Amino acid sequence: MIEFFGILHWNDYSETHPTPFDEVDPDFIAACARAHEEAGFARVLIANSAHRPDSLPIATWAAAATRTLGFMLAHRPGFVAPTMAARMFAILDRMSGGRCAVHIITGGDDGEVKADGDYTTKDERYRRSHEYVEVLRKTWSSAEPFDHAGEFYRIEGGFAHVRPSSPGLIPIFWGGSSPASLEYGARVADVYAFPGFAAEALREPAREVLSRARGLGRTMELLTSLRVLCAETEAMAWERAHALQDQLITEVVDNGRFPALPGEPRSRTLARAKAQCTQGALVGRLWAGITRVPTGRPALGCLVGSHDQVAEALAQYHALGFGKFIVSGYDPIADARLFGAELFDRTRARCTAHVA
Repeated sequence: MIEFFGILHWNDYSETHPTPFDEVDPDFIAACARAHEEAGFARVLIANSAHRPDSLPIATWAAAATRTLGFMLAHRPGFVAPTMAARMFAILDRMSGGRCAVHIITGGDDGEVKADGDYTTKDERYRRSHEYVEVLRKTWSSAEPFDHAGEFYRIEGGFAHVRPSSPGLIPIFWGGSSPASLEYGARVADVYAFPGFAAEALREPAREVLSRARGLGRTMELLTSLRVLCAETEAMAWERAHALQDQLITEVVDNGRFPALPGEPRSRTLARAKAQCTQGALVGRLWAGITRVPTGRPALGCLVGSHDQVAEALAQYHALGFGKFIVSGYDPIADARLFGAELFDRTRARCTAHVA
């Protein structure tokens, strides 16, 4: 089964439309969630980091505005006790009719996690995340109080009066591409989430994590996350892509993030920035031309092309075992509607054709 996920922010934000992070727009949250539901998205990811607002209140607000849309809540183990987190996710799952999933974000950046007072090493965090998921699942499944004694958590009488809606419990997503992430993700993930690299670059990591899971007697699904910029024709898609890139290049030249050389006129600086951000940026359909602009904001590689061309590109990931895709654009509501109308059915048809 092929599923498409979107991204839900707490305001109308994208790489090319950087709404200030401190603005909170409840009406946008509800409208964006409804747009994704109406377009046929299975879930929306609500991301997390050391400085973002917590994903759970955003999901709760969006769940009240929708009826079928699922939620993929990014969650960092280590800052809330796993038994408490399990109860938080379980009540959301019950109130929303089984629409909660948890995306375990271990945190690969030692510096960033220190902002939350975490001074563990990356290897320690992966071991902790593995144990954390174990405790989550014990809390969700235990009909009686349980004890747990592990490396990071000691629990006596853990229990939840309210458990998840489904006997299969709440799906666990796990992200990362490091050896430690693959090792521990293979042990616990229902869905393994890879960054949005070119399809060929994901071939071996995807094979490895599936092989590791099979060796443990487990099965799992695969997900990858990509920006998408598609239009009726390839020329129209590239016209928009370059317009967005030019917008960002103008921003970074004018604010000094891409500095001018001594005596260089602004027009020459803009041209030099354009060349630097564009040369060698295209691999197949995956374009890094926006990612390379030094805005200081996170950005993903972008699939660029006609609706049919992007659908074919997604089918190449599907051929490697990917059945779930986070696809997001640069205008959260309008692009969600566009993808639902023009991309999803095309992609499913091509994936079916590849299998046949």
